[in-house]
Amino acid sequence: MTEQEQKRLEAIWLASVEKMREVVREFKITQDELHVAGDFFNRLGQSGFSRSLIDVALAMTSVDIFDGAKGGTRPNLLGPYHKPHDQRADGNLLTEPLKPTDTRLTFTGTVRDAKTGAPLPGVELDVWQTDGEGIYDHKGPHLSGLVTSGPDGRFVVHTVLPSDYSQHDHDPIGELFRAMGRTNSRAAHIHLKATYKGKDLLTTQIFMPTSKILDSDYVTGAVSDDLTVTLQDDGVDERGKAKFRTEFDIHLVDVP
Repeated sequence: MTEQEQKRLEAIWLASVEKMREVVREFKITQDELHVAGDFFNRLGQSGFSRSLIDVALAMTSVDIFDGAKGGTRPNLLGPYHKPHDQRADGNLLTEPLKPTDTRLTFTGTVRDAKTGAPLPGVELDVWQTDGEGIYDHKGPHLSGLVTSGPDGRFVVHTVLPSDYSQHDHDPIGELFRAMGRTNSRAAHIHLKATYKGKDLLTTQIFMPTSKILDSDYVTGAVSDDLTVTLQDDGVDERGKAKFRTEFDIHLVDVP
């Protein structure tokens, strides 16, 4: 570690301690309560979820400072469930039969250069999400895939409405949120990564207005109005169940 790095680390440590001392003074936190917190962090470290808790509380602040300041579509967290995905030339992410809880969704838009507004062809969009029960397919290709924007920058994804889902039900992060009387659930969203000419330009999450917890997603700062789509009626599917469509344009910065 260089001397400059050492000084930066010390400055961060001292500032963090001072902020925590302010909290201790404001809430008159006792030594016993501090020890309860210490025991919790011991369990958190042993569980392997310390990094996840930092992401939950602080990662979006960092994302907004460094990536959000560039403009374009607001970036968001990658999340823990990304894996390599197959190409979907037709934009169809459905590789398993629909469940009774699944509602068909057509997700379309245009990929544009945020600086010029010009449509961008050949942008690879990596998309993945839960089904109508809030379940990710961790083993197979269902509800995930790579979709490429066309000559006019347009893309289409045939999928289902994702659902809210809970995380950390059986680990210290869930324990903490239950103790506070808060949800440990994520608002329904579609993950999206955009790559152009071999360069990763955007990682974000597109939120559904059908979510019941848009105002209480446990990842601080993740949900925003500009990342929440509107839905339009799109008739009925082969089961006679209502289906929907949504339009969301993607604006990329630092286009090569």
